[in-house]
Amino acid sequence: MNGVLILHSSLDGDGGDARADALLMRLPYARRLELARRDPDARLASLAGLALALAGAARLRGRRVEPGELQFPANGKPGLAGGPSFSVAHSATRVAVAISDDCEVGLDLEDTTAAAPDDAKATLRLQRWTAIEAALKAVGAGLRSAAELRMSGDLATASFTGIGINLRRVAIAADCVACLATLARIADVTVERIPVPWPCAARPAS
Repeated sequence: MNGVLILHSSLDGDGGDARADALLMRLPYARRLELARRDPDARLASLAGLALALAGAARLRGRRVEPGELQFPANGKPGLAGGPSFSVAHSATRVAVAISDDCEVGLDLEDTTAAAPDDAKATLRLQRWTAIEAALKAVGAGLRSAAELRMSGDLATASFTGIGINLRRVAIAADCVACLATLARIADVTVERIPVPWPCAARPAS
């Protein structure tokens, strides 16, 4: 399948704190320490994104994917041994993951609730910002490298140190702007809203 799967969930009233803590304890030690330093809302959103990534990877692999398979290289992009590629994004109210077996991906989203619905300039600013963030995520670079990113006027493509990046706006919800970046042309993008799929601490006894 030449495509990308995007799963997203609401963070409003999720009530997943205990399950999030259980997931946190199953992550590599260095990642646990890094997440523990974040404020509770940001930590919950990040863990929800990882839960979505595990669920998406399980769909593509056709088997359960364990938190221990997640990799967090220093100064690098989080991933899974052997793929698929994934990218997590979240706002104050929503979390999403883009995941693909076909190429590296980057995803960013921003809520539009702070701007008037008919504020075209504000929407354009959000579209450009999410395109920049998604493109940098796809190549595994941080915001400090934004000066090396070259965006097309229509925000359909970008380049980063000679790497071509394809961009497309994604309709996730009416009150957010989202952009998907891929390092190859993608035929299909599937978007699905689901509850946060917190992994079980252990398989139930049979």
